[in-house]
Amino acid sequence: MVSSAENAQQVRSSVRLPLRPKQRMPKLKMYAAKNGDAFLVQASSTHILIDAGYASTFNDYILDDLRQVASAGDALDLLICTHIDKDHIGGLLEFLSSNGPHGARSIIEVKEVWHNSLRSLPSTPGAPDTLSDRQLLEAVQRRGFLLPSPPGPVVNPISAKQGSSLAKLLKEQGYLWNSGDGTTCMTSGRPTHALPNGVQIQLIGPPVTRLQELRSWWLAQMRKLSYRGGATVDALVEDAYEMLCASTREPMPATVKTISSGGSKRLAELYVPDVSPTNGSSIAAVIVAEGKRLLFLGDAWAQDVAAELKRIACDMQR
Repeated sequence: MVSSAENAQQVRSSVRLPLRPKQRMPKLKMYAAKNGDAFLVQASSTHILIDAGYASTFNDYILDDLRQVASAGDALDLLICTHIDKDHIGGLLEFLSSNGPHGARSIIEVKEVWHNSLRSLPSTPGAPDTLSDRQLLEAVQRRGFLLPSPPGPVVNPISAKQGSSLAKLLKEQGYLWNSGDGTTCMTSGRPTHALPNGVQIQLIGPPVTRLQELRSWWLAQMRKLSYRGGATVDALVEDAYEMLCASTREPMPATVKTISSGGSKRLAELYVPDVSPTNGSSIAAVIVAEGKRLLFLGDAWAQDVAAELKRIACDMQR
C-alpha cells in the first residue's frame, strides 16, 4: 500500500512547474578613463555612450567596441557629453573628428548627441566684437584644447592638442544635436526622453542657472585677457568658449575636512560643496532600462542633484 507521503511525492514529481523567465538586465561598461568618465550602456539593441575620457581612452578601449556595435547592424542611439572638461570631452573630440560626415560615417552611426555649448543658452545681444576682440578669440582658438595626457602611463599616447570644438564638429558633421541644431539646452525639468526598446531618460541636471553661470565665468576669464565683446554666438566665439572652459584652472573648494583619530563625524559634516562652474553644468540623468534605474551624474553638484531628486519624489506622491 502506498503511503500518503509517497503519493504526494509522486504527484509533485509528475507536475512540471514553468521555468522562471530569465530577467533581462541592461549592460554597463565602464572604461579606463583615469580620472575621467566613459560609459557604454546597452539595453537590447539600444546603445548610449556617456563621455569618452581622454583621446587615449577612445583609441585604446572604446573604438573597438563601437566598431563591434556597428558590425552587428546597430547604431549609437544617443551620445552624451556631460560637460566641457578635459577628462570627459577629449575622447569625444577624437571620436567625432574621426567618424566622418553625415551619410558617410566611418565608425558608427550616431542618432543624436546631447551637448550644452554656448549656442544652447538663451542670451541677450551684447556689444559687437572689435578687431582686437577677434584677434584674441583667434589666439585662443589657435591654442586649441590644452588637454594634458591622463595621469600614469598610456599605451598609445597621442597629441592632446585638439583644434576643433565639439560644437563645430557637431555642426559641420551634420549630427542631430539636442533634438535639433544645438540651440536648445538639455536641462533638468525637460520631459522624459524615449529611446527604442523601452529605454527612457529623465534629466535631473543641470539647472539652466548653472549654464548661465558658466557663461558668466567664461566671460570673466576673457575679460582678464582684455576681451570686451558681448560673446555673440558664432563659430569663432564658440570655439574659444569650449577651449577656454576645458583648459582654464577653476576655483577650488575649501580644504577637505579630516576625521580625528579619537572622534567620529557624520559624512554630512565632512561634505565640501563643489564650486567648479564646469562641473555644475554637467548633464545628469536617470536611465530606465529593462526594469532598472541607472544614475549618471557626470561631475554635477551634489546639492543640485539632491534637490531635483526630492522634487521628482514629491511630484510622484501627488
